[in-house]
Amino acid sequence: MAELLTPWPDAEVVLLDLLEPIAPTVTSTPPTITTPLIRVVRTGGSDDGITDSPVVEVTCIGATRTESWQLSEQCRQVILASPNTVVGGALIDNAATFTPPQQIPDPDLDKRSVTTNFVLAWRRPRS
Repeated sequence: MAELLTPWPDAEVVLLDLLEPIAPTVTSTPPTITTPLIRVVRTGGSDDGITDSPVVEVTCIGATRTESWQLSEQCRQVILASPNTVVGGALIDNAATFTPPQQIPDPDLDKRSVTTNFVLAWRRPRS
C-alpha cells in the first residue's frame, strides 16, 4: 500500500490568517453583517501532486462603496506581497490576481461588496 502524503494547507485558513490584521475574516457570511468584513472561500484550483494552486475568492464588505474598495485594495496588496512568507504553516510560493476586483450587487443596499479572485501556490508541508 502506498504511503499517504501530507495534506496541503487549507487555503481558506491560510487567507483568514493573512487577512485578519486588516479586518475581521470569515468563511461564511453571518446573518448580521458588521462592517468591515472579509469573507474568504476557496472556489477551485488544481494541484500537480507537488504544488497546490487554490483559487480563492475574497469578498470585502463595507458600509460604503469607498470603504469596500479600499478594503479590497488593502487585501489585494497584502496577498500579492505574500510570496516567500509563511502563513498558517504554509510557505506561499506565489500569489496572483485571477479575477480583478468587481463590485457585486447586494440585496442590502446599505452594504457594498467587492470581490476579487486570487490564485496562490504552495507545496505540501514536509512531514
